[in-house]
Amino acid sequence: MANRSIPSASCRHRSRCRRLTRMGRSDGSPLLFYADGYKFPDVYHLTRFLSPDPIIALEDGDEIVVVAISLEEGRVRKQSRATSVFNIDEFGGKDFMAKGMSREEMDANVIARFLASRGTKRVTVAPYFPVGMAERLRALGIETTVAFDIGDRRRAKRPDEIEALEAAQRACEDAWARGVDALRRSTVGKERVLQLDGAPFTAERLRAIVEGRLLELGYASDGAIIAPGPQGADPHMMGTGPLHEGEPIVMDIFPQHKQTRYWADMTRTVSKGEPSADIKKMYEVVSRAQDAGIKALRPGVTGREVHQMVEDLIFEAGYDTLRKGQQHQPRTNGALPKGFIHGLGHGVGLEIHEEPSVGSSGTSPLRAGDVVTCEPGVYDPEIGGVRLEDMLVITETGSRNLTRAPRQLLV
Repeated sequence: MANRSIPSASCRHRSRCRRLTRMGRSDGSPLLFYADGYKFPDVYHLTRFLSPDPIIALEDGDEIVVVAISLEEGRVRKQSRATSVFNIDEFGGKDFMAKGMSREEMDANVIARFLASRGTKRVTVAPYFPVGMAERLRALGIETTVAFDIGDRRRAKRPDEIEALEAAQRACEDAWARGVDALRRSTVGKERVLQLDGAPFTAERLRAIVEGRLLELGYASDGAIIAPGPQGADPHMMGTGPLHEGEPIVMDIFPQHKQTRYWADMTRTVSKGEPSADIKKMYEVVSRAQDAGIKALRPGVTGREVHQMVEDLIFEAGYDTLRKGQQHQPRTNGALPKGFIHGLGHGVGLEIHEEPSVGSSGTSPLRAGDVVTCEPGVYDPEIGGVRLEDMLVITETGSRNLTRAPRQLLV
């Protein structure tokens, strides 16, 4: 266990000190954000406010303060979690603007005056805090210290967050089912090319069906993976071209709700028509690997331990992994690797990929409230890939699967 500093008894806000201690800070300095909630999930997680422009937000103990421009002040008061809201003009906004200052220069001076009104000369900031803004604040007498582990604050999901993630997962499954229904309705044409409504059924058309349904449900989806045949052997290949009878189609769907901002992530591999024996074996192994991985997910175990256990199972079934010593045959330079070639999973929340890692880099023990994926896969560039992915929440005693979609290769 890593050494952790102990907060001083004089800390003004003990709860804040405890949180910052976990991020490597123990001085209790307030946490300052200058960013927008669309691009920076930490800002939205704190304030529950979305704005296309950077906002000034401060977390100090249990206090959440937002300093807003006049255009946004009313909306901040109605929509955000802020305990206190101020207008930038209360800290000289109009005066600075009248002097011809740029927006960032004006905001820096507003922040400095705002912090001075609280007797604060030192703040903690996120790694993505603008360097230019940090330099401006430093020139105005404000010290900034970076908290590199700030994303850790979002790991343990609150009940309302889990509810939003489950809603996203239901939408994901609804859209996937719409796509599967289209596959079932398709017919087999010349050279085994699938036909839908009198035209070749392509990966692009199937993706449009899935993403169109997500749009109807209020979710954004940019780049759902619909990878047929050998294209599916490249885990992040979006997929293109005609779909064929009997080939595996990797359907990896990851929508984000436009308002709650929470994501879902699910993968199913399906085939219209009887697949080859090799694909059937890959599917059976991946199914067993996923079952084993899900069973192993619980508080206290690290993501790496679960990942390596699944690697062992897949290697013993006859497939390579990326771990040293788990290759049945030497790799060919320049060729796509075969077997299980990626991490078992990742955290999901306000970002599609967030902590904790359930892979070789996952050294942090899982905790109750973590939401993670379990997505083993086996790939062969000559015939395609098989991947299955569920999203789960870690509970006090194990995990609860948020995914309900059936696993079915043949559709």
